[in-house]
Amino acid sequence: MQNKKLRELLMNENGFAFDQSTGYTYNINTVGVEIIDWIKTGCDEEALVQHITAAYDVDAATARRDLDTFLNALLRYGLIPRQEEVSA
Repeated sequence: MQNKKLRELLMNENGFAFDQSTGYTYNINTVGVEIIDWIKTGCDEEALVQHITAAYDVDAATARRDLDTFLNALLRYGLIPRQEEVSA
C-alpha cells in the first residue's frame, strides 16, 4: 500500500503533518500516526488490521471499520491513491 505522497509527508510525533507538495497541514491522532507509519513500511490492509487489533485490543470488525474510515479520509485529502490508480 506504500505510496510516494505518504512517504513525503512530514510528520512529527505529535501528529502534526505537512504536505510539501500542497502546503496543507493536518493534525493526526496517535492511532493515525501509527497507521501511516505502518503504511510507510509497506503493510497492506490486512496487516494493518492485524496491527490495530494487537495494539489496541479491538476486534477485527471494529479495526476494519475504523481503518476504512481513516483510509477514506487519506483518500479524500489526496494522500493515498484510489485503488484503480494503484492497479493501473
